Amino acid sequence: MAEIGGRAKLRKRQAPQLAIERLTAREREVVAGLVRGLTNKQIGAELGISHRTVEIHRARSMRKLGTPTLAALLAVVLPLRARLGRRSPSP
Repeated sequence: MAEIGGRAKLRKRQAPQLAIERLTAREREVVAGLVRGLTNKQIGAELGISHRTVEIHRARSMRKLGTPTLAALLAVVLPLRARLGRRSPSP
């Protein structure tokens, strides 16, 4: 019986990792900016998109990861930030 509980805990730990794989490249870039503490405007300027588009990508990321708030999103992705990838600097 303990094995069943152990598998459920393993699935819970893996769930965010699997969900993060479902994010598009752009959603990962936006989430990476949020992890770095940037505002929507700053992320938009860095990526060459509007802050409203950043908001849309953030909302989609939150929905895919099942997080109702920005704080919850960050709590899920901070341990997995290496999977978000890094954006190479612009020339």
